[in-house]
Amino acid sequence: MNKVYPALLAASLAVAAIQPALADDDLSKRIAACTREQDDAKRLACFDHAAAPRAQKPVAAKVDPTEEFGVHGSELARNRDAGDDAKQDSAPKRIEAKVTAIEKRARGELVVTLDNGQVWAQKEVGAYFPLKVGDPATILAGSLGSYRLVVANRATPVTRVR
Repeated sequence: MNKVYPALLAASLAVAAIQPALADDDLSKRIAACTREQDDAKRLACFDHAAAPRAQKPVAAKVDPTEEFGVHGSELARNRDAGDDAKQDSAPKRIEAKVTAIEKRARGELVVTLDNGQVWAQKEVGAYFPLKVGDPATILAGSLGSYRLVVANRATPVTRVR
């Protein structure tokens, strides 16, 4: 127990020595500004932006809105800088592609790979869902972040895997 106190004292002195250097930087102000953000993904992106070194600012590449179709939350925050292009092109409400591969999970859910590289998985196994490689498929954006895969006038709820 007595050995812990010198270590705590040394750590306290180290923090006190570093404190003036941190006060010169406006890091604490930038972090405090991020705490007011209500959206989780935007708040995480704000923290990432605030903690990034000021000397190096990466140039954000323009991302095709269909690439982000079906991607949510922290995954988007990792891929975007909160300060740049806050109002990007709105995401499409639907995408159309052809089925290139079909797999089945252990519980019977279908995993569908599209020709645009996206992979979607059924959320629940329902009634018969006719699907073949080469079929035209449409992914529709629904309410509250839901998505439906539509093939041959039949639809099933899906989630984006990749």
